Amino acid sequence: MYTKALHKRIVSLSLMFWVVVLLGGCQKSVPPPGQTGIVITDAEGKSIPISDTSRLVTVGTALTETVLALGAGSRLVGVDDASTNYLSEVSQIPKVGSFRTVSAEGILSLNPSLIIATADAGPPEAISQLKTAGAPLLILPVNYTVEGVKNQILTVARALNKVDKGNELTQAIDQDMASVQSLLAKPHPRLKVMFCGRGPNMPTATISGKGTGIDEMITLAGGDNPFTSFQGFRPMTDEAVIAAAPDVLLMTERSFERVGNLDGAVQLPGIPLTPAGKNRRVIPVSDRYFQGFGPGIGTAVRDLALKFYPELQSQPGKVVPKKS
Repeated sequence: MYTKALHKRIVSLSLMFWVVVLLGGCQKSVPPPGQTGIVITDAEGKSIPISDTSRLVTVGTALTETVLALGAGSRLVGVDDASTNYLSEVSQIPKVGSFRTVSAEGILSLNPSLIIATADAGPPEAISQLKTAGAPLLILPVNYTVEGVKNQILTVARALNKVDKGNELTQAIDQDMASVQSLLAKPHPRLKVMFCGRGPNMPTATISGKGTGIDEMITLAGGDNPFTSFQGFRPMTDEAVIAAAPDVLLMTERSFERVGNLDGAVQLPGIPLTPAGKNRRVIPVSDRYFQGFGPGIGTAVRDLALKFYPELQSQPGKVVPKKS
């Protein structure tokens, strides 16, 4: 029998049904971990559709470091050789070769759902093969600036559905760099900082000119690279070093050990006749500082600035230019 009470119940149930339908339609579907379904423009201006990030291969230490910092390290199935050398978190993950000489076959054998590399990865034939192999290849710009690092972090964060964590990382970089700027605003003479590196099988050491990540790090930390007449790296010579007259010799910890630590470093070509050699002012820093610019750049720059100018921790004022 159709009563007034039954009518009210039918109307009530009908309203509840439509509320559920409408609310369900308004809610955004949240993709499960490893699933994104977005399109990202890469360094070549191409639109790269990304739907699955559950199996990642990264080519470049900074990219691997970024994936780890975003909390997606468990998705990594392959990394470049340098990543395993400098990032202990991925030391047991399969290697795909040096970032300039990757093996396309090696990468594809890992069945990746997404490959992330920088534009200087190679060789070209391997990159071409990867572009047509099926799994999306996201190529990001080579960057040696703080803004470039932040953009790279945010791009990878979008690809991995980790946008909130990406924003958190870039905000931390901003805070670190603001701290560095405040530190360097205190009065101090600017130092000429020369970088010297020596690889495991290199007969001679090399020095850094302009246009390198090392050069940018020196500048960000408040130093002046005395080698401004050339780009990239050159062999270290007595004449070039003596003419540069560096106040500080900057090295990676591994290079420092290879040349015989402090006693060996101050005997490198030309160094005994420079202020750095006479004052035995050699600063070894973690090799990770110069393995591409990643999420730790703010911390690295601050640490470097304090190594250049330890006296600034307790001084106020403006920068005093170094006298030539």
